[in-house]
Amino acid sequence: MKSKHLEFWLTWNNNAERLRLPVLPPKISVKIGHSYTDIELVAVGEATIIGDPQLDEYSFSTIWPETYDPGICDYEGFPSPEEFVETIKRWKNSGYPIRFTVTGSSINTPATIRDFSHEWDGFDIEFSLTLKEYRFITLESTNVNISFQTVNGGKIRPDTRSAKVSSTKDKEKESLVDQYLSRGKPKLKK
Repeated sequence: MKSKHLEFWLTWNNNAERLRLPVLPPKISVKIGHSYTDIELVAVGEATIIGDPQLDEYSFSTIWPETYDPGICDYEGFPSPEEFVETIKRWKNSGYPIRFTVTGSSINTPATIRDFSHEWDGFDIEFSLTLKEYRFITLESTNVNISFQTVNGGKIRPDTRSAKVSSTKDKEKESLVDQYLSRGKPKLKK
């Protein structure tokens, strides 16, 4: 059986800062969702309207050791657990996405850090990380020119349309209860 050499990379600011996980997670959970709307239709019942794909979500847990251990670590020279935690916190609070890449797989996506939890025993850090795919959006602003009809040397023309107003002051409306009672008492079937 062939084995793949995987590397888990988290990068920020177009690779200006990079973290490679020294210990590979035993597994990664990938959630691929889709949006749906369920509706109730008369004479048909429940129906589903299929929407658009949702952004993928990635979750994994592993450790960030204090020192290199050739039995579990992929490489030497990684930052301390404290530096790792501070870097993840700073990236999370920066307001910008990171890039999540797993070499040897199809995972290479901008992502937001959704959840980062860790336990520290004074040496190594056990942590769980949840990332969600990030979609870059570009919004364009547009100037809209609206021309108004003017009279009297450029003054805005007044609105002379009359509004329709309804009044029930002179009309006496029957309430639903009055309408029901005017029909008489319902007859019971024998």
